[in-house]
Amino acid sequence: MADKQLIGKIKRLIDVLNKDRNNYVASFAYGSVVFPQKGRTTSNSLIDLIIIAHDPVEWHLKNISENPNHYNNFLRSFSKAYQSSYFKMFLCQAPGPKVYYNPFIEWNDPLDNNTKVSFKYGVVGIKNILSDLSTWSHLYIAGRLQKPVLWISDDSKLLSSSQSCYAEQLHTLQSKNLLASMSYAILSNYPKHFPISEYDLYCSISSISYNGDWRMIIGEDRQKIKRLVYGDSRLGEFRSLYRNALNSLESYGFSIQTQSKSSPSERESSYCLVCSNENADIIPHLLTHIPDHICLLSVKDIHPIDNPTKARECLANLSYTERSQRLSNTVSSIVRWSSLYQTGLGLISAGPKRSLQYAFAKLTKMFSSLEGNK
Repeated sequence: MADKQLIGKIKRLIDVLNKDRNNYVASFAYGSVVFPQKGRTTSNSLIDLIIIAHDPVEWHLKNISENPNHYNNFLRSFSKAYQSSYFKMFLCQAPGPKVYYNPFIEWNDPLDNNTKVSFKYGVVGIKNILSDLSTWSHLYIAGRLQKPVLWISDDSKLLSSSQSCYAEQLHTLQSKNLLASMSYAILSNYPKHFPISEYDLYCSISSISYNGDWRMIIGEDRQKIKRLVYGDSRLGEFRSLYRNALNSLESYGFSIQTQSKSSPSERESSYCLVCSNENADIIPHLLTHIPDHICLLSVKDIHPIDNPTKARECLANLSYTERSQRLSNTVSSIVRWSSLYQTGLGLISAGPKRSLQYAFAKLTKMFSSLEGNK
């Protein structure tokens, strides 16, 4: 977890970006700077931020007038009316996750001797996030929130009624998202790979939003998923994040237990998830936590109906191999298209120079991870 000094720096940065507090819902930071990864240096890494706004179009229109250097030269040259149409097209009408990123931004922290801070931030509408959390329609922000993130508390003012309402919805649907991802990981491994080590369980969860992502083929760290989970501190973050989800599954017989370790190098696998109940109702129970959207798509070729209950019954009656494969294919397809749409938007929003800079940084990470495997 980030130290207090870094958290304070991120809070000040968020305050700089969010001058219109009425359009601000919440924000969180993620990535290797906030959550250091074993074997990964953070000297050249960016602070990764997501800002959640009521109206992302209005947010960008205000931000481009206050921080024009955050946007590409092409967009800055347009009139405000054209800029409005541009943002509406990509953030309201176009398909995909609709997260608009500005990468490789630099800011001098006035409270830290004007120390230069490099960061990347994405802005997304609250309604898009709530939809993704509840349906896994894109598994983009929902996928990001299946891993530990640092939520930035807003100490500057009381929440308005609408902000309080959205904050409550965000918390409720995030809890469902975590329970869904835990249930999905168990369905992907039970009973064939049970008991499953805690390390493998959280790797399985972390892979949900990466399986199918075209960037994992070229341009990403080959050890990305392992780095997200490996180490006592990282496992501790996952334990904290999924504590309530696991508690919800205790009635089905699932629990974390200590297992013997054959050598000190296996510290990451010293705990495992076991199931003490072999009741046939376990699979149907787990499927109730998987979003309707996923269940319907998983059986559409053999059971083309618009009834989530029937779709779950169909999945429950399949063999472990076929059920897990169908769920995996559905999720991978969603992630694949989502990553393609988001990459396209990223190329447009960043502009040629920053896009090349970002691509080079990603390729450097990929080749570095390949060297590490030799």
